[in-house]
Amino acid sequence: MKKALAAAVAAAIVAGAAPAHAAAPDPVRAVRQQFVPGHGVKFSEALVLEDKDKKKTTYIRVTGTYAFGRSGVVASEVTYWENLSEKKPTTLHYRTVGQDLYVRSETLPQGKSWVRMSGSAEEIRTELQPVDVLRLPQLKGLLSHVTSVRDGVHRGAVTREQANKLVRGRTLADYGFRLSTDSTGLPVRFRTEDKPGARGSSVYTESRYSGWGQAVTITHPPEDEVEDFDKVLESLYAETLQERLEVTDDAVAALRR
Repeated sequence: MKKALAAAVAAAIVAGAAPAHAAAPDPVRAVRQQFVPGHGVKFSEALVLEDKDKKKTTYIRVTGTYAFGRSGVVASEVTYWENLSEKKPTTLHYRTVGQDLYVRSETLPQGKSWVRMSGSAEEIRTELQPVDVLRLPQLKGLLSHVTSVRDGVHRGAVTREQANKLVRGRTLADYGFRLSTDSTGLPVRFRTEDKPGARGSSVYTESRYSGWGQAVTITHPPEDEVEDFDKVLESLYAETLQERLEVTDDAVAALRR
């Protein structure tokens, strides 16, 4: 009788026990599975200054679509807007395919719409964020500094030394981060924030991702609409491109002081 009672009690305890929590999905694995030719993701990114009164000013905004190959991003269609200088805001539309960068321009000879800069695709890939979550080694490195995970949100902080190890070839400051993922582990929102400056202001960069796995086709522009950069190097367009296409370290650093 005692054995039967004990067995009944044990069964009741087991039946009433809370189910074990499943391990959180791995974002690196989730992103890797998205690298399928003919598919991609939409994205938007903004660099924002927030003062001590919580007033916000956006200085750079980037929106567009990435196309994937088997190992990552192979093409992109992007609109870039910046308001870093005292001049009027600048908007650029550009496309990358493989290693080629194409920038749309209205100052070219009749019939031409794009300037081609061969081998420059990697240079234009936005560097507003200190890491690129679509580059798996960088994403994996970032996740190694996570201090808490709750409801798909990974929070952590990276020191200056750690930041420079994650992305070699760039000089970065320390920052805090929050990577929000969906139920499958895919990034949907990524925010990094510098420490507040002496005046109580802070600079943060926020990226959003949507439409994972959608069909995406991004190709080279028609050849008869393309002018090679060498042919416009001495033009006013070249001067404008050099001035506005590159966001200088000094300009961004000035915001972060």
